[in-house]
Amino acid sequence: MRAGFAVDAATAVILATFMALISQVARVIQPGVRPVTALGLALLVVCGLALALRRVNPLLTFTLAVGAAVAYLALRFAGWPIYLGAFAGLLALVSGVAEARVWVPFATIGGVGIAVATGPPEAWRPAPMITIALVWAAVTVLAARATQVRRKLSEEEAAGKVVEERLRIARELHDVLSHSLATISLQAGVGLHLVDDRPEQAREALHAIRQVSNDPLAQARAALAVVRGTGEEAPQAAPGLADLDALVTSVRATGLGVDLAIDLESRAIPDVISATAYRIVQEALTNVMRHAGPGARARVHVATVHGWLEIDILDDGTGAAVPVRDPGHGLRGLAERAGAVGGELRAGPASGGGFTLHARLPLGAER
Repeated sequence: MRAGFAVDAATAVILATFMALISQVARVIQPGVRPVTALGLALLVVCGLALALRRVNPLLTFTLAVGAAVAYLALRFAGWPIYLGAFAGLLALVSGVAEARVWVPFATIGGVGIAVATGPPEAWRPAPMITIALVWAAVTVLAARATQVRRKLSEEEAAGKVVEERLRIARELHDVLSHSLATISLQAGVGLHLVDDRPEQAREALHAIRQVSNDPLAQARAALAVVRGTGEEAPQAAPGLADLDALVTSVRATGLGVDLAIDLESRAIPDVISATAYRIVQEALTNVMRHAGPGARARVHVATVHGWLEIDILDDGTGAAVPVRDPGHGLRGLAERAGAVGGELRAGPASGGGFTLHARLPLGAER
């Protein structure tokens, strides 16, 4: 807001200075008009400086600019530049006031005033008066149309941002809930299998379910608070590469074997890339738990290669023998995540059996 006002103020000063200087020269080509006195200079300055208020109060800007222009022309001071200030006030009115029922009467009255003041009272000349009136009307219509288009584009852009944010939250909820529910399902199955013969191990499975559910619930509440716009939940830091060890530990607790290798070469990874990489690994391991079958094992390798973060996830599950399924929301969401940060993702059956996923994410300036 302050930056916009500073720009408007500077523009207003430049316009007022230009009108004042040029009006002094204009008397050479308008010998029949009054020379610009102190009053004329004051009207020129008011007409130009009114533009500084166009963001704060466009109606006041129009009133000051056009009022000063009408008085200047009615007093027969020299100089055509006063029209620049009047039309600048008109543009500020049409672009700054949304309600047509407000700005149309003001624009009409201002146009009539400028047109009437253009003709000398001692011998009215209809030609310049009509010309000014037609130009005023044309500028009003064009400015109104341009403002309407601009506002429509702004509304569409705002709506697009809302949709994009909702999709982001939907992906976040899918990734969080999909992984946690898959883990809970496996742990619950283990608990049911052991509850009669080995109740202590069944208790451990139930304890693991409770631990797994706590963090996803907190993340889901934070995401839903963003949707509601309540601001009740403090924003949580998104999990990243530093949290992969804990993620893999929770997956191993379900009985799935996971080998994790991270080679970042002591490089600092941007937060958005780190969070995206975490979600890719999380969703990939969730798919392994759901589809790879019993006895499957997964290998996760994350490394920096020539300005990219490379992620490779391979499992040896029997689920690869099934024909390729529809990618579903999970893999599609991961591809969208990777694409949103300028990366790419490929996934499909591995040549030697199992399923493989490869993603590469740019690390920024070194790309």
